[in-house]
Formats: sequence, structure tokens, C-alpha cells
Amino acid sequence: MKRRNSPQVFIFVFFLTFFLISCNSGIENDKKGINSLYLPDINSLYENYAQLDSTGAYNSFANTLVNANRDLNSSELYVEAASIYAQAGQSDSVAILLHRAIDNGMANPKIISKLHGLRDYPDSPSWLALQKRLDSINSELQNVSHYSMEIGSMNQFWDYFERAANDTSNAKDIFKEFIFKGPNELRDFYVVRYINLNAMYGQMINASPEYFHYLKKQFNPDSLEALKSKTTDWMRNFKSIYPKAVFPKVYIVPGILNSGGTATEMGLFIGGDMYGRSEAMPTEGLTNWQKDAIMKVSDLPALTLHELMHFQQNYQDTENKETVLAQVISEGVCDFLVELCSGEELKNSNLTYLSDQEKELKILEDLKNDLFSEDNSKWLYNGGSITDRPHDLGYTVGYMICKSYYRNAPDKENAVFELLNTNDFLTILRGSDYSFLLEKDL
Repeated sequence: MKRRNSPQVFIFVFFLTFFLISCNSGIENDKKGINSLYLPDINSLYENYAQLDSTGAYNSFANTLVNANRDLNSSELYVEAASIYAQAGQSDSVAILLHRAIDNGMANPKIISKLHGLRDYPDSPSWLALQKRLDSINSELQNVSHYSMEIGSMNQFWDYFERAANDTSNAKDIFKEFIFKGPNELRDFYVVRYINLNAMYGQMINASPEYFHYLKKQFNPDSLEALKSKTTDWMRNFKSIYPKAVFPKVYIVPGILNSGGTATEMGLFIGGDMYGRSEAMPTEGLTNWQKDAIMKVSDLPALTLHELMHFQQNYQDTENKETVLAQVISEGVCDFLVELCSGEELKNSNLTYLSDQEKELKILEDLKNDLFSEDNSKWLYNGGSITDRPHDLGYTVGYMICKSYYRNAPDKENAVFELLNTNDFLTILRGSDYSFLLEKDL
């Protein structure tokens, strides 16, 4: 006998069909919505930045940044635009954009002092409200307990990565969806590290997909949490030697194998992709620099503290801020303060290299010649591009200068303050054992 379907079955099938159609329609509408959002290519956006001082087109460039940020709403881009408006003397626009930056996650209470073009600002309601918000942020960040490791970006990334890896023709659209639908910090990380969707696709899908597949299995949130106690202890040590210390959030994010960490005005960003070293790590598609630079998870506390020091820095030496001297001190002090706060003496291959007196003399001679240059190609961020010496020696010579400055200083607390806030980088060098670099001949 042929079985007849009950009315309830028909009703169920009808609603199930309606539900599936609605879901598919919702997915399509959502996809169209993401595709319509504007995601700027940061390289293209800043291609005329170098000529800004000579052209004086500050208002125009700031307007361009604001327009480019219309959908992304990156706090970092709002701060950049505010900085440009400050140089144009547009204090009202500065206040508006700093409010927007805070709305979207900016958490640096010292941000006003970083706007070097802003000599004063009006006693207006907008500025008064801004100062009140920054004071509130400062009060909150004073406590070490404010520190936390935010891993939402890493946790959400893997589904997007798998989709992109399985549908390479739409991978860039999938990564764009990740930027807009993932945690808010991704929008700032896009600005400072991803730069554009081509870079994400190029590294994650084209160059080293096997590494990222491996990293998905390797990534263990529990391992990160286990390191939090050590990191917190080191932060407390830092607070004891630098009472003005502030402690922003730490965001563990999926990077593109170009940075272990970076500090922004939102907080500290740690590239979770750079902590996958093990004997089983696949190396296909990795550059020699990446193979060498990828770290163990156990290295994360030191890197976190290094980036924390960058967040504290508030240098006022506008004359020398772009020089090699300023840049090696800016990086070196971070490594030195990690050593000071952790109690673990810095050991690395660069220090071993410089322990050879002949090599050290040659490097110091080069540094002497480059001190006031703005070309840091011999000193920083040169992994894979320099062949006559170890890469990133600027970190190491900066560390040596800062360590000796601290050792020579009678007031240690003031020495830490100067290392993070100096208005004259030459003072640091003169107070160190390397003041001879300022002499005519070594």
C-alpha cells in the first residue's frame, strides 16, 4: 500500500524549504554587502606621503585618509588622519577624529603628545570631552590587571583560511570578509601589516599554505594562557621601575609571516603565525628569513614585553626622530628593558657576532658614519636583504647603548624615564659607554 504523507510532513517540508531559501538569500545579501565595502590598499594610499612636507597638502591628504577609512573604520587610520590635520593646524578636525579613533578601539592615553604639529588646542567642549576620555583610558590602563591576551582573531581565522584554501579563486573576497566580520582589532592590523588583500593571498594561499595548515593544528590557546603568568610577573616588575607604565590589551592575530609583533595606538599585536617552530614545521614556501625568524611559543613573553615598551615610548626629539640613532635606541631600549624586567640576560647570535672585537669595531665605525642618516638599511628590518653582516644589528647596538646608559646613570628610575621619553637622543648616547661615536675619529 502506498503511504500518504501527513499534513504535518508537508508543513515541515514547506518551512524547511523556506528556511533554506531564506538562509541562502541571506548569505548572498551578506556577500554582496561585504563586496560593496571599501577596503583601501595601504601602499597605494600612502604613495604620495613622502612628498607631503614639500607640497604642504596636509588637508587634502588627511581628507583622503578619512575617505579611505569610510568603511574600514580603523582607529589607526583615524589617528593618522588626526596627525596630518594637526600639521595643518585644524584642531577641530583633530578632536573629531581622535574621538572616532577611541570609538573604534584606540587606547593610547598619550596620543595628544604624539601629534607634533599640534602646539595648542582650544578650550572647547569637544577637546574637554576628549581629554576626559583619555584620562579615563589612562586610569584604566595603569593597572597590570588590564592586560589580557585576546585570541579571538586566531580562533576565527581558521574557518576563513580553510574556505580560502579550498576556493582560491575567491580567496581574496573571503579574506576581505574576515577583515570586516572578524574582531575589531583586525582592521588596525590590516592597516599596519596586511596592507592589502594581495599580500594576504600571496603568503597564506600562494606561498606557504602548508605552513598555515600545520599552524592550525599547532596553535593551542591553552599554551598561550599558560604563559600569561610569566608575562604578568614581568609587567609588575616593569611597573616597579617605571610607575607611569600603562598596560594595553595584547591581540594575538594571524599575520603573514612578516612580524612577530608590533605596537599600535590600539594596543600590542602579536603575529600568532610567527610562533609555530617545531621539528615538524613545514618549510616549503618559506623564505630563509622566515625559516630563521619563526619562534617557539615559549618566546612569546619576551616579545610581548618588547612591544609593551614600544607602547610606552613618547619621544619629543623632533630634530633627530628619523635618524638611525633614534631608531636603534627605540628598538634597543625595548630589548634592554625586557632583560631588566625579566632578569634573564639577553643572548642571541648578534651579541655573539659582536663579541669579536674586530667585527665590533667595524660595525661601530659604520654606525658612527650612519648616526644621523635616515637610511636604516644596514641596521633594522633587513632580514633577507643584507649579506655582509647579521640582519637587524641595530637592535643589538641599540641594546648595548641603552644598557650602558642605564648602568652609568646615578638615578635609575629617571634613566628608565629618559630611555622611553627623551627629548634628545644625543643625551642617551653621551651618557653611555659609546659616546666616542660622536668624536671625529674612533
